[in-house]
Amino acid sequence: MVDHGGRWGWDKLELKEKWDLICNELAACESTSWQKLNEHGSHTIPVNRLHKDARDRLIEIRQDDIDELFSLRLSGKKRVWGIRERSFLKILWYDPEHEVCPVRKRNT
Repeated sequence: MVDHGGRWGWDKLELKEKWDLICNELAACESTSWQKLNEHGSHTIPVNRLHKDARDRLIEIRQDDIDELFSLRLSGKKRVWGIRERSFLKILWYDPEHEVCPVRKRNT
């Protein structure tokens, strides 16, 4: 399911070290329950709340029949986005700047 194109495609990663770091962060999540992931800032997001570019990309990659994506918080702004299916996360995008679903800060 990994999307290599588009704004948040995995082809944007430039350094092998960065790839290794992300893989290690993902591996650390493998044995974590969905509940624990939620407690640390990971959660589902309705597709209609995503950035227009993300919604358009879902159409391009023929994944526009889903209602929500899962935002897996790695650290700080860094997110990995995917489709949660039972106990699996089908990974789509790497979002280092939290742009797939930007959050407006309160009182701004």
